[in-house]
Formats: sequence, structure tokens, C-alpha cells
Amino acid sequence: METDKDGPFLNSLYPSRSLPTVSHGPLEGVRDYEVVRPIRLHTLRKRETEVHSSPVLPSCTGAVYETYYTEDGTPVTSTPQDMDHCYYHGSIVDDSESTVSMSTCDGLSGYFRTAAQRYLIEPLSGGDDGDHAVLKYEDQSSKPMLCGVTNITWNEDYPSITSRSRSRASVRHPIHEYYKKMESNRGELRKRIFEVVNFVNMVYKPLNTFIALVGLEVWSDSDKISVTAPAGATLDAFTTWRNNDLVKTKPHDNAHLISGIDFEGSTVGLAFIGTLCSGHSAGVVQDHNPRAIAVGATLAHEMGHNLGMNHDDSSACACSGNSCVMAGALSWDIPKSFSSCSSLSYDQFLNNRNPECLLNKPDYRNVESTPVCGNGFLERGEECDCGSMKECTNPCCNATSCTLAKGSECAAGECCEDCKCRRKHDDCDLAEYCTGNSAVCPEDVFSVNGISCDRGRGYCRNGQCPQHHDQCVKMYGPSAEKATTYCYNQNTRGLYYAYCRRPSQDQFIPCQSQDVQCGKLFCKNGNDDPNYGRMVKFSDCKATFYGDHTSDFGQVNTGTKCNDGKVCSENECVDLETAYGPKATNCSARCKGHAVSTSLCCFWLLLLGQWLCS
Repeated sequence: METDKDGPFLNSLYPSRSLPTVSHGPLEGVRDYEVVRPIRLHTLRKRETEVHSSPVLPSCTGAVYETYYTEDGTPVTSTPQDMDHCYYHGSIVDDSESTVSMSTCDGLSGYFRTAAQRYLIEPLSGGDDGDHAVLKYEDQSSKPMLCGVTNITWNEDYPSITSRSRSRASVRHPIHEYYKKMESNRGELRKRIFEVVNFVNMVYKPLNTFIALVGLEVWSDSDKISVTAPAGATLDAFTTWRNNDLVKTKPHDNAHLISGIDFEGSTVGLAFIGTLCSGHSAGVVQDHNPRAIAVGATLAHEMGHNLGMNHDDSSACACSGNSCVMAGALSWDIPKSFSSCSSLSYDQFLNNRNPECLLNKPDYRNVESTPVCGNGFLERGEECDCGSMKECTNPCCNATSCTLAKGSECAAGECCEDCKCRRKHDDCDLAEYCTGNSAVCPEDVFSVNGISCDRGRGYCRNGQCPQHHDQCVKMYGPSAEKATTYCYNQNTRGLYYAYCRRPSQDQFIPCQSQDVQCGKLFCKNGNDDPNYGRMVKFSDCKATFYGDHTSDFGQVNTGTKCNDGKVCSENECVDLETAYGPKATNCSARCKGHAVSTSLCCFWLLLLGQWLCS
């Protein structure tokens, strides 16, 4: 599907009568394919659209920053003005098991999958109306392609997981040479990267995660780091450059280096585990396949490591396809879905680490794209967009016009409940209101981290009031309670059910006496079977243990109160100022319960005689 100012067009593919099925054609690595020619049937306006697809928006702000270098090394940063919004992913009509990742920039190119088979399509010549090749994707290469990660989570207290495999450079300028390989054509390189990101976005959509490309840097003159065949050394060098250079000039949450170098052995990618929003939120990917979707699958895999996912090494890790995204080896069957294990690890990462850089959700109203009512994305001129009439289940939104239903104030957002903007939840929350012009409520603001909550039982953290008791209820049911001090003192023993940290499968690091409230969670009463893991019970103490050290839900949550003026952080009981910075204590002292946390720094505002921290 492609769009213009008049609305979306519907394309259909027909075999070219003058061109029979071609064997041993000119496409690289392809033995057989069929030549087809897209036929534009008719213009579909607004609600006539039946193609279930969504435009992939290059960034959450509409601005993708591209940096390249002149011959003398001068960086030039701009926002491409000729960038078309022509990247889509969705599904085939009347095929619920299908997926589509397609570009309509210059003809049709991309990937689509039915319940039984996977296909690729790409133009042969003539752009939109010319001949296209459709082929079954059966790239059954004999060469295995692996991820270099060995299921070791990076931690500041331990050496980098890549430090064991360093060696001298074997290629002098692989990134620069990769650019030259693309015939120094930034437009073609940009197009390929967008196709890669388009596929990644399709893969992450079921996890309710939107991947926004906010910048592309091309080392067009020379490499900025030493790019070497050992993937670990390249990742370390890239991470250092990112922290010293890129982070300071281009705001972003995550960065990946795509290189034309052939990494050592079978490795095609490497990334740190569970490091999003940190200085190690990075990965490296080899451009190992002429098909953008294959490289996209590798990028999705390495990004999954940054999001706390490990390899699917267990037979219990199931997904909808023959191969899952986080499989240790990339098979000929390009994966398009995450396994149950990956989804669980991702949820654990979000709940336990609470990565703060993900709190600034994209505002689709700022995206410069042609609005399409029914695509599921809120765009300019729309009050809401709940998908097609068949897909829409939101009673607050009128699917035929993308306007709010009668009597509705809002249709989406964390502060929208029953089509109205909700009241505050608790001490850590603040009430919001709608503007009257949009279905989206204002940003969900909450009390500053470190404010006392629930009558002194806890301290606010990102709008929540984490406590041992509430965590026990989630683990063992409504009658569960926090266990006694005797139980928590067991965390000094360093046993498989009582410890503070578990950096590897069989390593259980005991807590220091002052940190016992921040190690394993101990509860009493409640159900005999925990909701997660297996239970250990002694005296009046209940704890859980897990076979996989990367999926341990039995640790006390970050931000839980462990003493007066102290909270748990990285399994240590630390001062509020150490955990949340000076504004936690400053705002607590001066605002006296009226503190507000936003993405801005802490400043002071005198309003009606009361200090408000914003």
C-alpha cells in the first residue's frame, strides 16, 4: 500500500504475461522467482481501506537526524527533506497468521508471510509500475550464523562480557569501505537502513514496543573507531565512542553499529544484556545478508539483549514460528516473533530495572506523516485511531471518523479510564486533565522520586509506592504478608534461596547485614504455590528460587523502602539521595508533599504561597 494526499492506494500483484517464470535469474543468491507487475486498482479514501497496514514512522518527533562527513572529516548533520513515509508493516487481508513488512519508496520491496510460506518481493526495473520479482524465501545457507552473547548479564562490578576476546584489527576501514560498497550513495544506504528498521518495528509490535529511529550516522570519510573482526573488541570500542561522542551530541536511548566487516567465526552480532538507558546500551551487527529483513532479524535479536532478553536455550521457550527472534543461531527461517521466555524476561527487565529513558513515550501528533484513519496510529487531525472497523474494540473512539465517541474526554493514555481522565491513584500520583482538543491526556505526572508514601511505609518511585508487602501479595495472593526480620537475615548466608546477587548460574553472593532487606523476598501466609518460580519454606519464611539466573522474580524490587530515608538500589540499601539524586531530598524537604516529577530538571516555582517542585 502507498499513500498520497488523496488517500491510500491499493496495489495488487499480477504475473506479467509477457514474462514467464524465470529460473537462474540475475538476483543474487536466488535460483527461482516469478516476475509480477503491481497493478493499481483504484484509490481508496479513508474508511474504504481494507489493507491492514500501518505506516512505520521514522521517529517519534518526525525528525530523523542524519550525519555524514566531508572528505576533510567535517561532520554535517541535517534532516533529510526528501524522505518519504513509505515504510509499512501489517498483515494480509483475511489471513490472521500473516505478516507484512514492505517499502513502497521505489516500487514494492520487502517481506510477507502467509500461514504456510514466506516470500520476498523486490523491483527488477521500472519503479512502481515495472516488473517485480516474487520469490519464496528459502535461504538455507550451510554457514551457521550466531550471536556472540554467552548469556552473561553485564554489571558495573564485573568486566565487560566482551573483554575476553580482544585481538588486533584485521580490516582497516570496514565501515568506510561498506559505505563505498554502497557506491557512496547515502540515499540507497538510508533506504536499506529504513527497511531494516521497518522489519525490527514489525517484530517488536506484539510487545507493545515502538522502535523510533531518531538518527543515522554514516562514516563516509573514515572510521571513528578501530573496527575489528573480533566482535567483542568492536563492541567495546563502539561503546566508548558512543559515551564520549554520540550521547553528548545526539539524544537517544540505544545505538547499534552496522558494519560490512566479517566478524570472526560464525558471529554476526553482539550486544550487552539488560543495559538499556545505561552507558552500555549498544550493540554491533554484521550486514551479513543482501536481504534487509535478515539483517533486521539480527538487529532485533541484539536489541533484545539490551532489553534484558537472553537466548532461548530451553525447549520450553515457544513462539508462533519455526524460529524465535532470540534463538542463539539465526536459521534459514527468518524469525518474526519472540518466545514466551523472551516476553517474560522483557517484562522482568521493565519491572525490576524500570528503565527511565522509556518513560518519555512518543507523541504521534508531532510526526510529519500523511494521516490515515484506521491505521492504529494517532496522527495530526485525529482525535483517536483504534484501527479498522473490524479491529477497533475501543468504545471511546469512533472508528469510522477517528473522532472521540459522544461523551468521551479521551480514548487512550495511562491517565484515561472509562473514556474519562482518571483521578489520582495514590500518594505518588497526581490528577491530570484533558485539553478538550485531543484524545490523549497530558503526560502522566507523578510525585518526585523519594517522597514518602502510604503513611510512611514506602517512598515514591516513578509513580509507584513499592513495598515488600505488595510484592508478597503479587507472589502469593491477597493474604500474603512480609516475613519477619529473622527470615531476611538469611540473605547473609549466600544460599540458592537467600542472597543479594546472582551474577552467574551457580554463584550466590550474600548480602551485607545492612542490605538484607534488598536481597531475596521473604513472605509469610498466602498461597502455598507462588505465582512465579518454586518455593522454599522454613519456619515462617517463604522464598522462591529459579533454575535460570536471568529470570529471577524473587528479588526485592528496586525502590522498596529498606530503612528510614533509604531504599533498595541494585540490591543494596542506600540513601534516597544516592538512589534518586539531590532533588529527592531537596524536594522532600521544601515541597512537603507537593513535589512533581517531570522529564525536566528540578526547579522551584512560587504559586499561591506554596512551593511546587517540577
